[in-house]
Amino acid sequence: MPLNLLGDFFQSTFHGDPAIVAIAPGRINLIGEHTDYNDGFVFPVAIDRYVVAAVRPTQGPTRLVSLLAGEGQTFQTAEVALGTVEGWAKYPAGMAWVLTQATGKALTNLEGVVVSNLPMGSGVSSSAAIEMAFGVAWNELSALGLGNKELALLAQKCENTFVGVNCGIMDQMASAMGRPDAAMFLDTRTLNIAYPPIPGDWSIVMCDTRRPRSLSDSAYNERRAQCEEAARMFGVAALRDANVEDLETYAGQMSETSWRRARHVITENARCIEFRDALRAGDRSRVFEVMKASHVSLRDDYEVSCHELDAMAEVCWSAPGCLGARMTGAGFGGACVALISANLEREFCVQVEERYRKSVGSEGRLLVCKAVQGAHVLAGDSQRG
Repeated sequence: MPLNLLGDFFQSTFHGDPAIVAIAPGRINLIGEHTDYNDGFVFPVAIDRYVVAAVRPTQGPTRLVSLLAGEGQTFQTAEVALGTVEGWAKYPAGMAWVLTQATGKALTNLEGVVVSNLPMGSGVSSSAAIEMAFGVAWNELSALGLGNKELALLAQKCENTFVGVNCGIMDQMASAMGRPDAAMFLDTRTLNIAYPPIPGDWSIVMCDTRRPRSLSDSAYNERRAQCEEAARMFGVAALRDANVEDLETYAGQMSETSWRRARHVITENARCIEFRDALRAGDRSRVFEVMKASHVSLRDDYEVSCHELDAMAEVCWSAPGCLGARMTGAGFGGACVALISANLEREFCVQVEERYRKSVGSEGRLLVCKAVQGAHVLAGDSQRG
């Protein structure tokens, strides 16, 4: 929904005007997959696909209506507790819960409408975006005085504890701390961020397979456990602290599966650093090689790819203007990310869509994206970064 229609949606729902409009972008990860819960490096970009919340304080309970998902469960911000809110409203309710715990301040209840143009199930982190949209909204309306990095950490706690998804920090930090025309080289242990610029003649393309992500909680938790087993074997706190020499030393002393999971994480961390240096240098051939190696590692060592993701990556690699492509997100569906020459956007998209359709027998969807500012308030904007 265009932003100029958001007010009409609010007016028709609540018969008045919103006090503020909060906006939070989704993200796409250029490289650094399944490294964040191993204290490693990630390389996301906040993209120009958003969750937008138009809200105002109310004396009654919090009532939120989504254009896509309908009315959410109502709740009182002062009474939210674990397990009390279900459905999509658990994301804003969880933010109310963590914000109250962290600040000790009473939060105003809200009336609000929520719209989004983030593709669902494509691995671009709609959950983090809705958490951050309501984080910055309550930060503004209840004068909490928190910075966006603090809000991102609280959003992760919301996801881990209230929603019940044991995610790392990347998604929330990307939605919170993105910058226009730049990627984020994030150290998930220290939370230090560098912002290498994306060359002006490069474009980011989200290549959606339209196969919904299906990495189950059990498969995700299994991989985390395998990484933790490898770290214990290597005698390190997390695989961030291990290296290729450790892999050679302990080959044959642990399960082959855990060893391959560790090899992915260790080499992926190294690829993040190599990618950062190649991006800064504008080294197109090196970017291509590193992104392709990442996909192969995710496919063969971490085993989180699928036929559709492999097909999408392969057609991207041979398409006009491709500077690099790989699966992005947790895996087993979702999307690939491609970096391409901006002057070949049309040729790239036409060829990839056609060849993907021939390869898998179904339609994909390509979205050209740009890097944007992290979560902030539009109306009455007083963002704190």
